Amino acid sequence: MTTVAVTRPVPPRKVATLLIPFGIVLGGFIVGALTAPYLYGVPWGLVAGVGLVIGLRRAGPEVSPLLGLALVGATTAAAVLTAALIPDVSGPLTPSAAIGLGSVWLIPGVASGFHVARRGGVSTGANIAVLWAGAGVLIAPIAVSLGSLVPGEETLGLAPYMVASVVVALVGGAPTVSGATGVRGLGIGAIVLTVTVFAASQVGFSVLQLIENIANISNIPNFWPPNFGWAIGEGEWWWLPSWDFGAPLRPSPLIETFRIAIMSSLIGCLVALPVAFMASTVTAPNRLTYLLDKSFMNVIRTIPDLFWAMLFVAGVGIGPLAGVLALFFFSLAIMSKLLSETVDSVDTGPLEAARATGGSHFPAVRVSVLPQVLPNYVAYALYIFEINIRASVVLGLVGAGGIGRVLEAQRSFFRFDRVLALVIVIFVLVFVIEQVSVAFRRRLV
Repeated sequence: MTTVAVTRPVPPRKVATLLIPFGIVLGGFIVGALTAPYLYGVPWGLVAGVGLVIGLRRAGPEVSPLLGLALVGATTAAAVLTAALIPDVSGPLTPSAAIGLGSVWLIPGVASGFHVARRGGVSTGANIAVLWAGAGVLIAPIAVSLGSLVPGEETLGLAPYMVASVVVALVGGAPTVSGATGVRGLGIGAIVLTVTVFAASQVGFSVLQLIENIANISNIPNFWPPNFGWAIGEGEWWWLPSWDFGAPLRPSPLIETFRIAIMSSLIGCLVALPVAFMASTVTAPNRLTYLLDKSFMNVIRTIPDLFWAMLFVAGVGIGPLAGVLALFFFSLAIMSKLLSETVDSVDTGPLEAARATGGSHFPAVRVSVLPQVLPNYVAYALYIFEINIRASVVLGLVGAGGIGRVLEAQRSFFRFDRVLALVIVIFVLVFVIEQVSVAFRRRLV
């Protein structure tokens, strides 16, 4: 009897296994940056290059001695050139200065890309080289935004070199380790972290300032406790048993909010059905229709719902009609986008069979494609209705009807106790609607 040896597949590596190799790379760049002002940056490059090689060897696959020397030499050359260029960048920051630093760090990028290409292919290696160049481009803007590099400052400390090392290690070194091992999570996470910190510094975001200033909410007049007696008990402004502003023929703003959401969701989702089918390469009748419909969708999606509301308030006047029209286009944009992508992934076999029997285009689409996407369509419609409930509250702030105008009126009178009570009630209502919508969607999809 012959026994067959069964070999278990090797489990994929996890990002956690690359933290130590990447830590060696990052540590090499940081330690090297401490020597950046000395000997024209040569020690900086040598230490950073050695850390890069050791980190890659720890991560695997093996780095040949010749390639290791090339990586150390390329990193040293980039560090020397960066040490020479950073004092010039201390003047007014220009695109040419950023591009110059990017071309400098392309040198180790090519060597790193060659190492990665042996495992991941030429395209992956080329992407690594581009990322190293991108890291060089980001050095000066990030250093300026963090205050490490002040334009016009003649004396430079270690801060700009430290920023350069960390940026290059995160945007260039981490993807190199990921590309060499096939674990993409480390490189993606490092790039996302770098871009997030850069964006936060550009907009002046600070966690410490947020924590310090959040206590100022207690200085808002009449904020606490919330006035639930007005919001639920008295009902003079919005509650179900009452009429708005004493007008017996005008519904309460809360009812108006629901009506705006229902009308806009229903009409928008119905109109989006043919728009979505013509925006898919599977069901579009021809190329010209596809391009025109896709362009129409992109134009609608470009304009946010609040801007639609301001346009229609100016066009048709203050009231719920402006809110319905604004959320109609909002619903149309979301549904057509989601449904067209769903249509792209349907099984084309029934459509081809319907066409083979001699059926025309749109009847064939109706009997073969629509039944496949109908559950998703209904689930998307419920989701859009849920979104429109929230959006109609916001649109009321610009005069597009609904409960939002009550919020704005109370805010303008500095009755923040009523505002807080109303926000809590709206939160409870939206939460209930969301749970009901989620339950329906789970049964449909």
